[in-house]
Amino acid sequence: MIELVNVPSLMTIQDLGRTGYQKFGVPVSGVMDEVSARLANYLVGNEDNTPLLEFVLRGPTIRFHFSAVFAIGGDVDAKLNGIPINPWESYWAKRGDVLEVGTLKSGMYGYIAFAGGIKCEPILGSCSTYIRANFGRALKSGDTLSLGYAILTEKEGKKLPKEFVPKYSNESEVMVILGPQEEHFTEEGIKTFLSSTYEVTAESDRMGYRLEGPAIEHSEKGADIITDAIPLGSIQVPKSGKPIIMLADRQTTGGYAKIGVVARIDVPKVAQTRPGGKLKFRAVSVEEAQKNLKRRETIMEAIKMFLLGKLRAYKLKVFEEELIAFTKVEKKR
Repeated sequence: MIELVNVPSLMTIQDLGRTGYQKFGVPVSGVMDEVSARLANYLVGNEDNTPLLEFVLRGPTIRFHFSAVFAIGGDVDAKLNGIPINPWESYWAKRGDVLEVGTLKSGMYGYIAFAGGIKCEPILGSCSTYIRANFGRALKSGDTLSLGYAILTEKEGKKLPKEFVPKYSNESEVMVILGPQEEHFTEEGIKTFLSSTYEVTAESDRMGYRLEGPAIEHSEKGADIITDAIPLGSIQVPKSGKPIIMLADRQTTGGYAKIGVVARIDVPKVAQTRPGGKLKFRAVSVEEAQKNLKRRETIMEAIKMFLLGKLRAYKLKVFEEELIAFTKVEKKR
């Protein structure tokens, strides 16, 4: 069991989301940055969908009432019993130990994973917190959480190779697939969208990020559509012409025209952008977006196998080279 001694910001239990229920109007929810969350879970020997803690900007202080192995995902300073420790490494905490997690130096969301995960009663098959529907709640100081059973030996001392540590930028270029309602925007409107820089506003949350920048011109069809589905990363443009990127806690349907959808691989990049951060958009084909996502998933699987001791370091080098090549492509765009 762990005790939350101090919770200075929004912190919730999350997994990869509540899938299969959007047709009933139930949002997916889940972690905002699936890459950082999955990597944190890998470090303690968990599967991708294991429940963990997600915090916004400032991390908690945690007291351990039983031994546990944990790892922190994020660009943040932390201390275990007053001694500095590193993110992206797994540590063994003993009964009575105190973990203090500071303020993120970059990025918006941080993660804390525990070997065996966090015990919870699943709602519709998921432990993801969705506050608007009372599927779980925001955690607060004084709360206690039980951890799942895990054999802790050989889970501490794991370290994510530096080549794979996520980098969080407040200025990013984001790949988008245009549509599905391109006909609701003029040619000039689409040009404005793809050539302008937009700023993430303070009126942003887990449901969606509101952007400020040049207004996107609608065609004579206007901003309204017959309500249809809202995939992760959908970019709605209401009458104001200012785009809204729909994220983890998005509603299942909406009646504003969508000018594009953020490629899945770039959703974490958007989620980790703080208010005041800048985003630019680049149109890509569905095929290019799928190719990049498959490449990322190949790398993620290799990291998982490496941290589980099922892939030797020299073989991981192949994926490091793949990542380096991919990073060079990213920097060019």
